[in-house]
Amino acid sequence: MPRRKKKISFVLPVYNEEDVIPELIKQLTTYFDKMKRYSFEAILVEHGSWDRSFELLKKAAKKDRRIKILRLSRNFTCDGGITAGMQYATGDACVIMMSDLQEPITVVTQFIKQWEKGYNIVYGVVKVRTAGVVRNTMSRIFYKLINKTTGDMFPENASDFRLIDKRVLRTINDMKEHNKYLRGLIMWTGFKHTGVEFDRKKRFAGESKADFKTVLNVALNGIFSFSYLPLRFVTYVGVVVTGLTFIAILVYLYLFYTYGQVAPGVTTIIILMLSLFGTLFFALGIISEYLARIYEEVKERPNMIELEKVNLK
Repeated sequence: MPRRKKKISFVLPVYNEEDVIPELIKQLTTYFDKMKRYSFEAILVEHGSWDRSFELLKKAAKKDRRIKILRLSRNFTCDGGITAGMQYATGDACVIMMSDLQEPITVVTQFIKQWEKGYNIVYGVVKVRTAGVVRNTMSRIFYKLINKTTGDMFPENASDFRLIDKRVLRTINDMKEHNKYLRGLIMWTGFKHTGVEFDRKKRFAGESKADFKTVLNVALNGIFSFSYLPLRFVTYVGVVVTGLTFIAILVYLYLFYTYGQVAPGVTTIIILMLSLFGTLFFALGIISEYLARIYEEVKERPNMIELEKVNLK
């Protein structure tokens, strides 16, 4: 009796990528045909595109049943699209990658080799970034900051490009929380992991959809989802401000009883009020970030809304 081939699922979010899709499908199917030891499926999640992305994907799916399409009602963010696709992944392992072809599909072969050695999570580590100086600097700051606040949970320069086995996949799929930061959740599971270095390519075509606002929201979501340090920071600031206030009182009392000097009135009061109100509103802003996330959870709205499926049950 022939041995069953292990199956590997690919999950890719697609958002306004009509210029990339023909080449993306070509590279996927060529890779699937080459790796004869395994069977494959590619789940491409189209979420809110206004170009011809869905029409091109649907056309490709009719030609090759390994290409499977999930269409969402709107853009539920990149992680939301990936989360939706992961619900339909049926493989022994699942590869997560972007659809812009910046991540060489050939690197997946190295992922598979590490997976076969017993690693449950194999993530890509970017050796050379192709973004601008500002974006690269922000990425370095983000990794330093999030590792300081989470106890070095995140390997530096690790990307969303990765392979996870079905045990990790089932664990993530069972998590019902909103505002999922997948990169963090996958590492949080604690399964055996390793990294594979690769050179990120320039975009095949089109423009990046990850603008400053999007990247900032992802970074903040990662920090607020996996660290209580911002809340503790509020406490630290309160302690420091209280301490400085107490010292100022002692100084004014010393000046009054030693030299007969009284504290400058209006100026001192204004400075103290501005500093205290600034500190207060900063603290309220941090607390509001956590309250907003709690609010999202208690509403219990669905993480995504499906419109159409092609080659999916």
